[in-house]
Amino acid sequence: MARPSTPRGQGRTRVTVAALELFARRGVSGTSLQDIADHLGVTKAAVYYQFRSKEEIVLAVVEDAFADLRGFVEEAEAEPTGRAATERALVGLVDLMIAHRQAIAALILDPEVGRILESHPDLMALTDRLHALLVGPRSGLSRRVAASVVGSGLAHAGMDPDLADVSDADLRRELLAVGRAVLLGQG
Repeated sequence: MARPSTPRGQGRTRVTVAALELFARRGVSGTSLQDIADHLGVTKAAVYYQFRSKEEIVLAVVEDAFADLRGFVEEAEAEPTGRAATERALVGLVDLMIAHRQAIAALILDPEVGRILESHPDLMALTDRLHALLVGPRSGLSRRVAASVVGSGLAHAGMDPDLADVSDADLRRELLAVGRAVLLGQG
């Protein structure tokens, strides 16, 4: 059997880009490996050469976002005060959402993605660390609600078609202002 002619790293990128396009239209559950292969004009075996499963493709799609998340969570945890840690976590989360708008829009509400991420304790622990940073040292009900509103609001803003025409810079500025008002009490 002939091997695919595309170098493995380049082929993986092609598969993840195609998968993200299909996930955005059909959801993860509604996209098969055969759909991805057809979209690329290759055989299903060529997709399997790059990834062993659809779960691996989903993880590859979110890999860069989780690397960014890990970086700013570690930076926020190193901040000297709870307020500074919350501010750093908020800025990191807004920047993450802006940088990965397409992937977030395609994946955030898909129950299959939630199941996949929940099956990876290291990724869940990372999101728990982010949540703790957003809640801050005062973990009362008000702060927990504020963190939930900011987290889900940022995700929704990233996928809201009514905001698709807003530039990244303008959206970032507005999201930071709203996030600071809700989490830190400043406008």
